[in-house]
Parts: sequence; C-alpha cells; structure tokens
Amino acid sequence: MMKTKLLALAVSAAVVSFSANASVEDTWSLGASAGWSHVFDSGLDNTGIEVSDKNGYGFKLNGEYNFTEWFGLGLGYDYLNGAKLGSYFDETKLHSNTIEAYGRFALPLDTNGSDIFFKVGPTWNRSTVHGDDYTQWGAVLGLGGQWALNESVSIRAGYDYLYRTLHSNDDGARLSNGLLYVGVQYTFGAPAPVAPAPVAAPVEKKTVRVTENHSLAAGLLFPFDGSTLSSQGKKAISDVVASSKNLQNTEFEVYGYTDRIGSDAYNQKLSQKRADAVTSELQAEGVNTVKASEGRGKASPVTGNKCDSVKGRQAVIDCLAPDRRVEIVVTGDTVKEEQE
Repeated sequence: MMKTKLLALAVSAAVVSFSANASVEDTWSLGASAGWSHVFDSGLDNTGIEVSDKNGYGFKLNGEYNFTEWFGLGLGYDYLNGAKLGSYFDETKLHSNTIEAYGRFALPLDTNGSDIFFKVGPTWNRSTVHGDDYTQWGAVLGLGGQWALNESVSIRAGYDYLYRTLHSNDDGARLSNGLLYVGVQYTFGAPAPVAPAPVAAPVEKKTVRVTENHSLAAGLLFPFDGSTLSSQGKKAISDVVASSKNLQNTEFEVYGYTDRIGSDAYNQKLSQKRADAVTSELQAEGVNTVKASEGRGKASPVTGNKCDSVKGRQAVIDCLAPDRRVEIVVTGDTVKEEQE
C-alpha cells in the first residue's frame, strides 16, 4: 500500500522541445523536452512516509496536430525521475512514466506560430517504487508561450501541473507533479511563405508640349466657292474646341487652302476669308489664343498629281475636294506618366 501511495511522484521538467508552430492551422508538431520538476504531496502525515527530496528532472516527447490557429490535440510522454521517498526504515528514488492526451487552446500572436496557450486533458501514469510498478489515472493542466523564429522553428516555455500521478484509495494520500520547461519546436506541413507582391516602379509625371492637327473639309464648312460657315461647319469647329479641353496653355493656328482651279489672287483671297471665318467661330467658342489666321491659297495640295488625268469640270472639282480645306493646329501642354 505504501508503494501505491508513492506512485504519483512523476517529475516533469524544463523542456527542450521540437514541436510544430501551434498557431499555424493544419500542421503537425513533434517535441522532445527536458527540465525540472517538483513533487506536491497530500495526505502523507499518517502514513509514515514523506517526500525527502521533492525536486527532480524529467524528459518529454510530444506530438500535436493543429486543426485551427487556436485549437489542436496532442499526445505526450513524460519520464520523471530524481525525487526521493523516505520512511522510518529506508529511502528510495521515485520514477514514473506519464502519457498525456490533451487539447491545446492558443491565443495567436503572429502568423508564424507565436502564441500563448493553455492545455488540459487526462493522463495515465505508471510509477516504480522499490522495483514495483503502479498505475494511476490523472490529469494535466498547462500554461505556456511559444515564440516563432521562422515558419518552422519556435521556442516554447511553460508550466504543466500533473494531477494525481500517485494515489492511495485507503488513506487518501496523493502525489502530484509540477513541470517547468523551455524548449525549441519544429513544424511539419507549414504553408510556404507568401512572396511579397512586386512593388510597382515609381511613376514620374512629366508635362509635354503636344500638337494636334485637325483638317476640316471645305465642303463641310462652306458652300462651294463661299466663305460663310454652315451649321455643320460650326458643329465641326465646336468639336475641335471640345477636344482641346484636355490640354493646357493652348494656342490655335488656322490655315485656309483652296484647290488649283482659278487664279492665284482669287484663291488667296478666298482662303483668307475662310481662315478668318473659322477664327471668328473659334473666338465665339471662347478661344482667345489664336496666334495665326492665314490664307495659303492653292499651296500644299494633298492630291498631288492624282487629278491630272481626270476629264470634265465637275469630275475635276470632285477629285480636288481634299485640297479645299481649313486646317486648325492646336498646341498645348499635357501630363504624361512615365515609369522610372
């Protein structure tokens, strides 16, 4: 009976542990621990037995699976030794083997596995006193912290209380153990680190001077051989002004052109009237930066010699239509983004 009372002296000690980062979900952990333990006795006063040395050492193996970042299940094995029991006649060392099954509840501190945790579960104990083995069911309560060095390796430290490692039903004598530990953990199945998103190159904004050329057909702007703007012509000029709104510090130039039919003097006069008519309409649209309004007569034909072989007056007039035009040149500033 005395030996049965001694059975609960399991020494659980400071741990050097290899175990997975518990706050990383869907990972496994393995651990190996070693450290210092202390025996707590109760009800030994009338048994003739005392714990002559309550301090000892212990080793631990453990494995865990983390279902989520805050909950996992674990199995542990503790070998405890070093404490001594004494009676009126002799003294003996007490050593025990403890198997733990526990739930682990964690408060995550980062995404690598650092956390503060609490563990609780049943234990099965097998203790040896004077060469005789005794078994006893008990429980484990633990509190600790884990600090991740990277996604696989962490440091763990904590305290486990192994309740009722040895118990006597006859006189109520009971031994329990405390375990103070510190250690290193290792993770299996941790997710690969996520590569950081590429950093976009800085964008530099530059002000660029651009030129827009608008060629308006005279047939759209004016009646044949005339210089009075049509409603369609006014609409076309209004569209040019609207398209220039995306530019700043704008300047307008207006150039009138005719075809080669007629005298140079007549064509020069007609082209100037048409350029001035367009300029007046631009000003009516609010443009006050027209720096040129010039008639150029039949200069710079766009048809070249295309119409040289065309016969018949109307056919020639139709062929030369692209030469009869007013060009509006808009120059202004715009902002462009360029990657460095």
